[in-house]
Amino acid sequence: TWNPDANNPVFALAISGSTVYAGGDFTSIGGQTRNCIAAIDAVSGAATSWNPSANNTVYALAIYSSTVYAGGEFTSIGGETRNCIAAIDATTGAATSWNPSANNTVYALAVSASTVYAGGYFTSIGGQTRNYIAAIDATTGAATSWHPNANGNVYALAISGSTVYAGGYFTTIGGQTRNYIAAIDATTGAATTWNPNANGWVRALAISASTVYAGGYFTSIGGQTRNYIAAIDATTGAATSWHPNANDYVYALAISGSTVYAGGEFTSIGGQTRNRIAAIDAISGAATSWNPNANNTVNALAISGSIVYAGGTFTSI
Repeated sequence: TWNPDANNPVFALAISGSTVYAGGDFTSIGGQTRNCIAAIDAVSGAATSWNPSANNTVYALAIYSSTVYAGGEFTSIGGETRNCIAAIDATTGAATSWNPSANNTVYALAVSASTVYAGGYFTSIGGQTRNYIAAIDATTGAATSWHPNANGNVYALAISGSTVYAGGYFTTIGGQTRNYIAAIDATTGAATTWNPNANGWVRALAISASTVYAGGYFTSIGGQTRNYIAAIDATTGAATSWHPNANDYVYALAISGSTVYAGGEFTSIGGQTRNRIAAIDAISGAATSWNPNANNTVNALAISGSIVYAGGTFTSI
């Protein structure tokens, strides 16, 4: 029955305890005026009093401790001037003093302890030249020395141990030729030998144990034909036998136990008709019986317990 009823698309979701954070283009959600970012009660679906009120689209959210990190196209959020990236107090909704000030859109965020990783369209962030991907000190807001220097946009980030995985529209990153997907040493900023070599954009990444799941625009990755979604061995970079074979783009991925959830523009995946959202067996690659049947694009997924939260441009699901 949870129904926040946003009046425009949702591009990002993140969960902390009993609160669901949403980012997008909306100006109303959870029964309140909320500009592009909101906190929603996970039980009632009502917007909480938290109201950073961004002046433009929020595309990325990440939570660490009592801080909500936001990325997007905004120049004002949490009552302060913040260019495309900000840290917001999870209690008050006010922007903290952290201010990396990107010069263009931030599309992806990932947090690891004292470091915030960002990906997007920017070429300057944290006071330094950083092309499309950067690591930012979570205390000072300054860019660290980590500098993979991608030659194109970064849309997705995921962290596993000492490795940062990146997906996007680049063909070089970390000093190596890497087509649309790469693994980068979290210390040096150099690309590792891992090289799945996709033939089209990667828009979503998720990691489970020794497997990296990727979604996007590709039809070949890890040395195999894989249409828009694939599982890649985290050691070798080769595609596993897992092959759901979507018939259109995949924009969002989330993992829970032995199930991989996918969202995007597809109408067929895992051997079944599944409109824009599906649950796929992590072993067989077959779609499960779970079938929410969205009537338009799913851009974001997040899981809490037995609930899958979905955001996008749909009006029925």
